[in-house]
Amino acid sequence: MLFALGSPLHERIEGTTLRHRDLNRLCGLARPLVLALGLGLLLRLLGHGIGGYRVKHPLEGSAAKVKRASLHLETLHTEIRGFVKSEPKPYRFVSKVDVETSRYLLRIVIEREPPIEWSLITGDFVQNLRAALDYLVWQLVIANGREPSHRNAFPLFDGRPELGSQEARTWSRMVRGVSTDALDFIEYCQPYRGGDGPGAHLLTALRELSNEDKHRTLLAAYSAIEANPGAMDFEVVGVRDVRSPVEGGKVYAGRPLNNYDLVLESPVVITGPNPEVKLNGELPMDVGFGWKPVPLQGLRQMVQSVAEIVAACRNFV
Repeated sequence: MLFALGSPLHERIEGTTLRHRDLNRLCGLARPLVLALGLGLLLRLLGHGIGGYRVKHPLEGSAAKVKRASLHLETLHTEIRGFVKSEPKPYRFVSKVDVETSRYLLRIVIEREPPIEWSLITGDFVQNLRAALDYLVWQLVIANGREPSHRNAFPLFDGRPELGSQEARTWSRMVRGVSTDALDFIEYCQPYRGGDGPGAHLLTALRELSNEDKHRTLLAAYSAIEANPGAMDFEVVGVRDVRSPVEGGKVYAGRPLNNYDLVLESPVVITGPNPEVKLNGELPMDVGFGWKPVPLQGLRQMVQSVAEIVAACRNFV
């Protein structure tokens, strides 16, 4: 499960002005603001205008980037839904009863790979969200009466920087000029603050996708079985030379699929020479992006988290 910003934190940041309950309250206030107003109205609330490029509110640029990312995500969702439902199907399933292991095996045959355009759309989506965070730090420095530099950026760290370390020096350069209160909030948002660890944090996923897309290669698009048991709708409709009912099946969901990968298996009791099991229904397909694939639901949560951070920063500008 990817970590969503705003889980309770009980540690106290030594020497800070804002307490964690204050920071939690900021995120708590920001979430309903984003949900109730929507990104479009949030932009107008921040003073969004269409005449020229003059920024009317310090957070206008970040809000516009989040809105743009949301539009990319809508496009991606529409493209994926059309692809999965297209005919002929981009994938099919083949099955057999393995008499040596007494197991029913269902495998996927990928007829068409996800189109490269999805990787381009996702790359644009990711870079808009990453820029929204970096824009925040630029504006927070200005709001503090300081001059921002090209080194300023929103840090996303997996561990708390140790005093005197290279990580601490990098952190200092990225947030130089930010006020103490705003700095406390940035520290609160860090992946190492996540209750499930930095590896499961949304902002870690954002950082990794951004670096992969910007510095290495196009974001790989992987097909997967959706990790949602409630969306799986299939049943055994017939058996031959196999004892009924067939129970105890395992679905391999939420992992990248290659051609002929196993997607479902179930133990069976073979009663004759020609065992066969017939299934009816569909396994819901999902798509993940990146070397450590992030599913569509993770991208949706990513937009929401960044929008909440942007909205909460209204308290600092």
